[in-house]
Amino acid sequence: MYLGERRPEISTVVENYLQAVYKLQERGERVFLSRLADAVHVSAATVVGMLKRLAAQGLVQVTESKEITLTRRGTEIAESVVRRHRLAERMLVELLGIAWHRAHEEAHRFEHAISPHVEEKLAQVLGYPATCPFGNPIPGYGGQVSPPDTRPLSEATGGEEGTIERVPEEDQQLLEFFEANNLKPGVAVHVKEVAPYKGTVTLSIGGQDVVLGTQVAAAILVRAPGAKSN
Repeated sequence: MYLGERRPEISTVVENYLQAVYKLQERGERVFLSRLADAVHVSAATVVGMLKRLAAQGLVQVTESKEITLTRRGTEIAESVVRRHRLAERMLVELLGIAWHRAHEEAHRFEHAISPHVEEKLAQVLGYPATCPFGNPIPGYGGQVSPPDTRPLSEATGGEEGTIERVPEEDQQLLEFFEANNLKPGVAVHVKEVAPYKGTVTLSIGGQDVVLGTQVAAAILVRAPGAKSN
């Protein structure tokens, strides 16, 4: 499904499930029932019923090992939702001046309402951005730039330099912390210390020290100096 193409009539609930599976797979996770239930904030029993509906519509498949995967049609619809969400994030930050840390939550109000015509116009005005404000790729433009040479910040070693490529966007309080400490895509960082025994990673950003827990550091992707960005 391409940018501006008419979308089939799919319910908001179905779009939310497909988007959740897509994002989990995008992070390299294998998707199972309990993980999907956590992602969409419902009970496992509710997910079971929805999976039957999605499978009947040809949108997902459940393997013998109980792993949930998107079909080609399911992937196309999921990409459309993700694209609209990430374009909405760009619009909120760049055109409306909404605080960076609020963009993810606010974009949920727009992603299901943006028509194909408005989506195309919005993408044009924004200059067809490759990523959202948090560094996640925006699918659907074709010929995407190859992913940069990135790795989790938690895998860095003391003394390394790097540039933030992507940050987790789901926790608004965490995003407020990132914003207050300038932990954003495109910002250069110096890794001062990685201390597994303390469960912390200490960074220097613009001469200021920032201490992160290793779990948070694992969700931040950085690229080495000289590696090409999206």
